[in-house]
Amino acid sequence: MNNGLRFSIVILTFAREAILADTLDRLAGHLEGRTDYELLLVDNNPEDVSRSAQLERFNLAKVIWDGRNKGVAARNLGFDMARGEYVILLDDDVFVDTPDFLDRFAAAFDADDRLGAVTTRKYVRGETRRRLDLIPHTDKSVDLTRPFYTFRFVGGCVGFRTQMLRDVGGFLPDFFYGLEEVELAYRIIDGGWKIRYEPDIVSEELEHPAGRRPKRDVQTDRLANKYIISYLRMPQPWLLLNMVAFTPYLLYFARGEASVGRAVRQFATWLRKSDRPRRRPIGKEATRYIRACGGSTWR
Repeated sequence: MNNGLRFSIVILTFAREAILADTLDRLAGHLEGRTDYELLLVDNNPEDVSRSAQLERFNLAKVIWDGRNKGVAARNLGFDMARGEYVILLDDDVFVDTPDFLDRFAAAFDADDRLGAVTTRKYVRGETRRRLDLIPHTDKSVDLTRPFYTFRFVGGCVGFRTQMLRDVGGFLPDFFYGLEEVELAYRIIDGGWKIRYEPDIVSEELEHPAGRRPKRDVQTDRLANKYIISYLRMPQPWLLLNMVAFTPYLLYFARGEASVGRAVRQFATWLRKSDRPRRRPIGKEATRYIRACGGSTWR
């Protein structure tokens, strides 16, 4: 990575052409005059769309497309091609509010050579309530105005040390959508890396409905994925407690918009796969790290 590039900005897009244009326009304004980055646009759309006009304002830009929607794991295609020291992962419906966000990411990473990921402050357009799903911690009362070390990250606008991704890998291809950040976060901390929340990097998520599946399908997949994550990474005796307790929690949070039976069947089908990842619970050091961050291992 001795190429003068510090940052590889990876954006995954699907079925959001108009919003993507706005996202790229906002991003280009922040990056004007910089030459220390590359932009990798991972296109999950089935159609091959010319992006040359959209990308001409960027220093170095490349489209990654193969005509298939591979879900969230398609971000790994961008990770694999990244040449920068740091990967900045953005969603196609997220507007970065902080003009010098790259410098702020770099400052956080430079201050701690074991920092593997930087999670940021994100709000949803039109929301006034405190969104629990945007809080990168199991303690949902944590002060979001102050930085802190944590063991979770929230997607949409997050930074990774590229070497960390090389060490622990990217998102599991087992997940098409839902809670993939939680599973990767377990591998990050189990690999001896840290995660830090930085509130001075702010972004706005539109939660645009284009490209989204019906809510019941999404919540069902999230529940099935939670079973998989717990099985893969949760140490005993917290494994059983986690799998039992999360079901009513999600049903309450999703207001009943999930099929427990279908989620259990999806989990059982995954268990029978011969090529699925083997169970590898996080170790004692990762457990101690969670507790030192004020977290709860069982959740």
